[in-house]
Amino acid sequence: MNELAGGNWPARYSSLVGSLSACGEAATLRSGLFLCGMSTVVDARVDMHDMDALASASESSRAQDLFRLLQNRAARGVGGEIKVDWANGPDCIRSKVRVRHALGGTGPQAAWVLSKLGGKSLIALEDRHALMLSQIPAGVMLAEDGKLREANDVTPLPQAVPETFIFEYTAGKPVGDVVPRRSSRIIVRFIDRGLQDDREFNSLSTQLASSAAAGLLSGLNDVKPEKMAEEAKKLFALARSWRDAGLKVIHFELAGYPSLELLNGVLIALRGSVTSLGMSQSEFLALYPGVETPMGAMIALGERLSLSRVCVHADNWAASVTRCDPHQELRALMAGCAIASARAAAGAPVDRVTVAPDAQFEPLPFDGYARKGDWSFVACSAPYLAEPATTLGLGDSFTAGCLLVLGRKTIAHGVEV
Repeated sequence: MNELAGGNWPARYSSLVGSLSACGEAATLRSGLFLCGMSTVVDARVDMHDMDALASASESSRAQDLFRLLQNRAARGVGGEIKVDWANGPDCIRSKVRVRHALGGTGPQAAWVLSKLGGKSLIALEDRHALMLSQIPAGVMLAEDGKLREANDVTPLPQAVPETFIFEYTAGKPVGDVVPRRSSRIIVRFIDRGLQDDREFNSLSTQLASSAAAGLLSGLNDVKPEKMAEEAKKLFALARSWRDAGLKVIHFELAGYPSLELLNGVLIALRGSVTSLGMSQSEFLALYPGVETPMGAMIALGERLSLSRVCVHADNWAASVTRCDPHQELRALMAGCAIASARAAAGAPVDRVTVAPDAQFEPLPFDGYARKGDWSFVACSAPYLAEPATTLGLGDSFTAGCLLVLGRKTIAHGVEV
């Protein structure tokens, strides 16, 4: 059997995971710095199975309205991200339920995952307040005075932006009188924070781009619609500066948008600036409703946007089309799936990647390998957990795993190749 077409997925993952841990292939593989922008937030995590104070809030109150909205999405197995126009929402929620703070945003989440695996990243950060800085782990760097600095070496500023709230639910456990059939999380923001306007990051990341491992950009979904065109132009100008400096792998993670018009505006703006585009299955279906076999649509999107790679990640599979080495691409997909699954099992990023004994490997819903012109289509089954410890950051962890492989440079006899 062509090794790209599938096979014994548990055995294939078993042979892969050892090389992904912090102490794995350090002697033979080296990564440069990962550049991660431009959305950074503090996550306030809430267990939806422990929200009695919200559930019992008075009828017609904003708290009761929010609970019903969250419960309805959980009943339908819908995660995703929503904005709620309620200025006092953060204060009300903190007064009623227990929250746990953590680093948030696609770039920082990926950077956190990479730091656990021995990688070093530079993130964009304008909101340098004490609560934010205290969430940033070692190995995730900030730009200050033209240098890389650890978060604890940066002077904090006053906090002006509230947390982003993450409501997590698990299949089979009740949320009020509803029992979800799928585990997920609902991201609720109360303002449009917009991109981090970190000019030091822009400058230093461009200086370091020629030797960096990979770049990761995201966050336009957190921009006010009326500012989208302007912010997209700035974001992709930064990507072009990285590309002009010689960075070979620049990935944009799409996210969800309130209208197809905004989504298409982002796609038009990114053309020619990044090399790779990633999205969840639901985000892909927003572009191509009803598509069951994704290869043709993914290639069409790659051609339309002048990309080298388009990736889609689902609960139980991941797939890419690539103009590059399909063997490396399959390894990248499997690395992303393994790292995301390990986080789902542990509840947080891990420094030792393993596949949980109860992980399920479902058959792919389409052929796992095909060629069309200069494009290769590759796909893998993902180690899926029906009852994960968390679903927070799994897509970001998947992206980090892909970039860990795609951004690595092999050292052969002391020479970088």
